Amino acid sequence: MMSDEFQLIDAIVAVLGDTATGAGILVGPGDDAAVLALPPTHQLVVSTDTLVSGRHFPADAKADLIGYRSMAVATSDLAAMGAEPGWATVSLTAPELSRDWAETFARGVADAARRFDLKIVGGNLAHGPTNVSVTVHGHVPPSQAITRDGASVGDVVYVTGTLGGAKLALLHDSQLGNCNLPDLDPTTPAGRYWLPQPRLALGARLRTLASAAVDISDGLTADLAHLCSASRVSCVADLERLPTASGCDALDAA
Repeated sequence: MMSDEFQLIDAIVAVLGDTATGAGILVGPGDDAAVLALPPTHQLVVSTDTLVSGRHFPADAKADLIGYRSMAVATSDLAAMGAEPGWATVSLTAPELSRDWAETFARGVADAARRFDLKIVGGNLAHGPTNVSVTVHGHVPPSQAITRDGASVGDVVYVTGTLGGAKLALLHDSQLGNCNLPDLDPTTPAGRYWLPQPRLALGARLRTLASAAVDISDGLTADLAHLCSASRVSCVADLERLPTASGCDALDAA
């Protein structure tokens, strides 16, 4: 860690630029806590994700890749709830933290924040094993959040996009951590891994249509089981109808 942690925080906020200011932010980064103004009558939606080095991303991965992926994975929970994105806080823990690494990480965070229309309103730096925790805040009109517990017998299960692309990257790309963020194609396995695409617009459109929804970042099988458990139903999945990435077996994709 730099000798002057406050200088490092200032450098990170400078890299974040316009993603640290905006409508609804009454007090942003730099104070003990953020102060935010929700749109009138809307309800707050909050989710936290923690990504651990060596488990949720390669230990040797470039800092901007880690920053972008951390933001995208957390934001996908807002999409599953049908929430409109608002703000995020980002906490970074590392054994040592150079200014160059921290600024590169912040660039990845800022790229994702701009893509998903999120503002960064705070966070934390700490010594320890490398991990990133992102808390995202969104909002929905009253009683329109899509939860896991609304499914009924006879409902049809849908997935968005294609499944298994990130799994292919983990299985076959030994240089996954050395990708260059600006050059990544989101349709390739490496792009699917580092640039997850939260379905924010679709989630918002489904608020009055879907009976239940769940983010499937942990895999379709595991997360669909969570939805079924919450809704007290069971389901049958036809693997042959799963939309899978080219070259990925349906069982691996699920």
